[in-house]
Amino acid sequence: MKTALQGIGGLLLAALLLYLVFRHIDRQDLSSALAAVSWPMLALAAAINIGHNVFRVFRWRWLLQPIRPSVAVRPMFVSVILGYLTTWILPGRVGELVRPALLSARENLPLGPCLGTVVADRLLDGVAIVVLFAAGSVTARFAAGSAALTGQIRFIAVAALAVVLAGLAILVATSAAGERLERWLIRRWAPVRWVGRAAVGLSRGADALRSPRRLVPILLHSLLAWTTIGLGTWIGVRAAGVDVSFADMLVMLPLLALGVSIPTPGGVGGYHAAMQLGLTRLFGVDPTTAASAGLLMHVAIVVPILVAGPVLLYTERLSFADLIAAGKQVRALGDAASLTGAAG
Repeated sequence: MKTALQGIGGLLLAALLLYLVFRHIDRQDLSSALAAVSWPMLALAAAINIGHNVFRVFRWRWLLQPIRPSVAVRPMFVSVILGYLTTWILPGRVGELVRPALLSARENLPLGPCLGTVVADRLLDGVAIVVLFAAGSVTARFAAGSAALTGQIRFIAVAALAVVLAGLAILVATSAAGERLERWLIRRWAPVRWVGRAAVGLSRGADALRSPRRLVPILLHSLLAWTTIGLGTWIGVRAAGVDVSFADMLVMLPLLALGVSIPTPGGVGGYHAAMQLGLTRLFGVDPTTAASAGLLMHVAIVVPILVAGPVLLYTERLSFADLIAAGKQVRALGDAASLTGAAG
């Protein structure tokens, strides 16, 4: 029932956001804008966008090094793509749980630290987005009258960076104190012990951040991943006829990331609204062209996953039920086995 209500709520929210994006757009003008797209450029944008996962996988591999030095790349890539597939289809961003749980089960890795690496992964995404936003802001060609929205985005970006850095600091501090915390938890009340073990297990995913030798490539892969996303998005909106620079698109990254994070199926509505808002308010793009760009770039993001995901399910001999079952393993996070032993 809860899942059904989340699904209905997500669909209603997506419908509302799409209505707000397209309510003043003339259908004929939109059709003309869509017909003028450069399909080869859009295909290139789609390929570059899905290709960013190479950097995401290698960053994840660095994060997993203290847990296992050499995790195979193929199961990691499969877990990333199938995590996206689950997120695009099911409500509640279940894919964020499927990715670590699937790798944990298939590679016999402890679940808690695997999930912790994904928490660190997402926090590092936030750092990269804010850094690239700041870099793009230096040469971006803002439209007249965009100062207010630009200031709001800068404020939100700085606040988000502070929260992200605080989260990373807490993870690293908990990781450093892990053994002492586990000894302290042994005689604690069962619910406290469960929460404490879950926190310690998650924090082990940040062990790699305590090593400068690992931290440098982790940060580098974070920047490369989001630079690649920015590049793919820039090519995609240019394919739709939007005249913006690469720096302009880096400025758009916080808005687009926020749009995708809205809990709608496949980011529908949220991504479109963020793209239209940013292009029109920040860079003076025509609303119809901006709406067309959002629609086409969203297709370029989602369709490759919807194609590659089922192919990987078939080649890896998995079912969608296996992905859901993998996500449910997170419920066992407070068990001692999930912290120090292997996932089953």
